[in-house]
Amino acid sequence: MTADVPESPSSPQPRSARASGADHTAGFDDFYRDSRDRLLLQTFALTGDLAAARSAVREAFVVSWHHWRKTGRLDDPEMAVRPDAWRKALRRSSARPWHRKKDIAAEHRAILDALAALSVDQRKALLLTQLAAVSMDEMAQEIGLPLEAAERELQQGAAAFATELAIPTSAIPLSLSSLGAAIRSVTWPRVTIIRRAGAARRRAHTVIGGAAAVVALVAGGAVAHDATGDRPTLDRADVPAATSTPRPPGPAVTTLPDTALLPVDVVQEALPGRGWQQGTTTDNSSGNGLVLPCQTERYADPQGTSAWVRTFRNSAKPRAARSVVQLAEASSAEPRAIRTYRRALRWFTTCPTPAEKDAAPPRVQLVSTATLPGVGDQSALVVLRSRADGTTYVVGVARTGLYTTVTSLSAKVAPGQPGRVGVAQLLATAVGRMCANADGGACAPDKPKVVDRAPYRTGDVPWMLSELDLPPLTQDPGPWVGTPAAKLTEDRIDSGAVGCDTVHLFGKFRNQPVKDNQFRTFVLSDAKLPPEVGLTQTVGTLPTGAARAFVQRFREQMAACPDVDATAGTEVEQLAQDGDALSAWHLSTALPGDRTVEYDVAVLRRGTSVSVLVYVAAPRARMANPDFVALARRSVERLAVMGTPTS
Repeated sequence: MTADVPESPSSPQPRSARASGADHTAGFDDFYRDSRDRLLLQTFALTGDLAAARSAVREAFVVSWHHWRKTGRLDDPEMAVRPDAWRKALRRSSARPWHRKKDIAAEHRAILDALAALSVDQRKALLLTQLAAVSMDEMAQEIGLPLEAAERELQQGAAAFATELAIPTSAIPLSLSSLGAAIRSVTWPRVTIIRRAGAARRRAHTVIGGAAAVVALVAGGAVAHDATGDRPTLDRADVPAATSTPRPPGPAVTTLPDTALLPVDVVQEALPGRGWQQGTTTDNSSGNGLVLPCQTERYADPQGTSAWVRTFRNSAKPRAARSVVQLAEASSAEPRAIRTYRRALRWFTTCPTPAEKDAAPPRVQLVSTATLPGVGDQSALVVLRSRADGTTYVVGVARTGLYTTVTSLSAKVAPGQPGRVGVAQLLATAVGRMCANADGGACAPDKPKVVDRAPYRTGDVPWMLSELDLPPLTQDPGPWVGTPAAKLTEDRIDSGAVGCDTVHLFGKFRNQPVKDNQFRTFVLSDAKLPPEVGLTQTVGTLPTGAARAFVQRFREQMAACPDVDATAGTEVEQLAQDGDALSAWHLSTALPGDRTVEYDVAVLRRGTSVSVLVYVAAPRARMANPDFVALARRSVERLAVMGTPTS
């Protein structure tokens, strides 16, 4: 496509900064021929109505020619044409939902039925990432949702679509692309017809706009006479250029007064127990600035306009001392504030390992994540646990307009004990005190709700466990270190239940090849433990029926394990079973020399994705049964994104 790019003033052969009319027209013609089938396929997949899709795409190209002097300068003009086509197509197809050609192939009908079962946002997210190949940020922007919400729609849509068709999520792009066969018979109007329609539209808009301007001027008394009584004409002197420097775009610089921070009486009311005292209030400019768990930088917005840190402490019970930290930052514009919120939330949802950030807490587990509907413009709640000393952190992050705030409670309590509701109340109150300012946004309900959600993506392979997911052990043997995820190229014994004969995620199962299989191992590198101690996860995909059968066969083999080889002395204790999504066991096998090996095993399924977890323990490195079951549930949550884009 020919772009209208100004030539450098230093060019030896200067020419007009605007492209010629021929280049302008040729650029649009090339764009029309190159992108029309692609846009039609995407719009047809969105609505299932080929006639409505073709009509909408055609009219979107007419509008595009109307605005081509602006649209043609975009890096990707399809980003402007596609939303217009989708709006038109959805509006037309809603009057006759999922109207289709009678001769549509059965396999195409099944794909459209699976898409129809999704919400519009899920459908858009799936098509944008799998057919249009846009980035995750571009997808979120086009749908009109925050990035986290858009990613959630994509994950849920991909999982539901793949489950409905009984295909692995990695096969989604091929399945959607196969709809191209249904649009091959579509004929398009010549590009000259599109351009004529666009030119006629431009003329009509010009006439209507000019008439409206004249009416407005006359009605407002703007048709004036000069000093001699004559009406002014269009023949006038050139307007002199302005000499003053224009004000740069964007809102005025905002500040956040410390009076908007939480007072101690609010902390006392939200969190049970007497003895809360307010500590220091600073701008966080001294020391290393790392006042929160997993925080990696002094400020979430290094170019923010103001920042505050206020601390509170309750030492009524020294052994169970608790503290609260509130961090608040103001940004200069909303896009920057959105990035500030995302960066702050990423501190707690990815918690960098020591190898990535020396100053980060060395051993922290992500216990749970939640959302707080209606609290500010964006909000989330995260529970973390230190594997080093057992401290639990309940952290709330929210944004209202240009302000981002974090409230963090740290306490020596079990992660399951109350704390989330209190911190949610603190966060809602903090948002309420900020949203009233001129640069504030949405406020918060009096009693916020805590809604659990799947963990945010982390790592290069987000469908597998990370160090952040791993729980503490009976003693503290040091940090977990995970190997990079690798393709399984041989049938590894540690990918199944040691001491029991089980099926493995390798090769074939019931004549179906196990695809996308990978494994990852986590070890305690700083501990003096036997070399076999560690956690191994294996993942792979099978058609839905085969995936269910794999889980069932694994369960049968585990149940029969003690009797199949009685001389091995293996004892099996079932820890949990949740349909065919999760099954977990604790095993112990007697070895010669009065030795016993203990290990935990789980088999998991999410749609077409299957995973096997094996943890081999040692006397000084045992994993509590509830912790292993919680780890297995986390693995099921992670599997939901297997096969969806990671960027």
